[in-house]
Amino acid sequence: MAVTQPDAAALLGALLASQDDLLLVVQRGEITHASAAAGRLLGGAAAPGGDAASLFHESSREKLAAALAHEAPATWELQVCREHGGQEAVTFLVVPAADGSRVLLGRAFLWDEARRREATAIALTSELANLTRELATKGAELEAARAGLEELGRQREDFMSIVSHDLKSSLNAIRLQAALLQQAQSDPTPAQRATIAGRLLRNVDRMTALISGILDAALADAGELRIAARRLSMEDVVAEVVDTIAPIAAEAGVQIRSAAAGAALVRGDGRRVYQVLVNLVENAIRHTPPGTDVLIELAAGDGCVRCAVEDAGPGVAPEERAAVFERFRRQGGRAGRAGLGLHIAQRIVALHGGSIWVEAGARGGARFVFELPSPGDADGSADAAAGTGAR
Repeated sequence: MAVTQPDAAALLGALLASQDDLLLVVQRGEITHASAAAGRLLGGAAAPGGDAASLFHESSREKLAAALAHEAPATWELQVCREHGGQEAVTFLVVPAADGSRVLLGRAFLWDEARRREATAIALTSELANLTRELATKGAELEAARAGLEELGRQREDFMSIVSHDLKSSLNAIRLQAALLQQAQSDPTPAQRATIAGRLLRNVDRMTALISGILDAALADAGELRIAARRLSMEDVVAEVVDTIAPIAAEAGVQIRSAAAGAALVRGDGRRVYQVLVNLVENAIRHTPPGTDVLIELAAGDGCVRCAVEDAGPGVAPEERAAVFERFRRQGGRAGRAGLGLHIAQRIVALHGGSIWVEAGARGGARFVFELPSPGDADGSADAAAGTGAR
C-alpha cells in the first residue's frame, strides 16, 4: 500500500513530537528536522540547520558518512554526544528519502533508563514507607507486650501477697486453736471440742481450696484443664451446692434461696460445674450484707440452661464487669482473696462451650450468669439424675 503525501506528513509530525523516538532528517550533511527527544538528548546542536556530524562522537562519524551514503534502508549503531557530556549508543534505522535526504530513526535508551530508575525510586520509596509502617506497628506491639509483662508482674506480686496473707491467716488460726487445746487446764467439753474442730476444719478447707484454685488456674493457662461431659441435672448440682455452702452462709448471716423453672438438663462435667457454682455462690456470700440472701435461679432456654447467682451487695460497675474474670482480679479491689475463683469459673464454662457474664441484679447487687448447652438426643437419659461427683 502506497503512503500518500498527507499520510507521510502526519507520520513525520507524530515522530517529531515524540518524547521517546530520536528522529533526525539530514540532507547533504545538514539537519532539516529533529524530534523533541533529539532536542532533549542532544541539546541545541540538534536544531534544524545544524551540522549532523557534530551530533555524533568522532568514533562514529565515518560510520555516519557510510549510513548517509547508503542507498537502501539499514540499521546502524552510532554513538551520539549527549548535551551535558558523555555519549550514548543508539541504533538508528536509516532510510533514504525520495528527495535525497536521509531519515534517521532511533530509540533514546537514556530516557528509558531514566524512567526505569524513576520507577525503581518510586518502588523503593513505597517499600520504605511500608517498612516504616511495619516498624511502627511492631513498636506498638512491643510496647503493648512490655505493658502486658509489667501488668503480669504486678498481678503476680499481688497474687503472692494475697496467697501469703490467706495461708498465714489460716495457719495462724489453726495454730491458735492448737495452742488453746495444749494450754487447756482440763479436758474440753464435747461442745468445746466441736467448736475447735469446726474452726480447724474450716481453715484447712480454706487452704485446700486456695491450693486447688492455684493448681486449676495453672492447668487452665497451660490448656490442660479437662472435662468429662455427660448428661447432668443442674437441679441436682444446685441442691448439692446449697447443702455444702449453707453452713458457711449461715455463719455469715446470709441465707441461700434457689428457684428453678422447668427441667434443667445440661451436658457437662458434674465436678467442674459444681466447682463453677460453688465459686459464684462463695463470691456472692462475701459481698452480701448479713441479714440478706443470695438467690440461685435456673431457667431452661433454647438449647441451653441458664444459671444465675444474685447477691444483695454493692454490685459491679459496668466498666469493671469485663475485668472481674481476669486472673488475680479481686471484685471491688477487696483484699484477702486470691482472685482465682471467677477466672477458673470462666475457663470451665468456656470448656463446656458455654458463656458467663456479670450484670446488675434486681436489688442493685451483682448477678453472675452462665449458660451451658443442653444435652443432645445421643446423650441418652441414663445419667439424667446422676450426682455431681464433687464429694
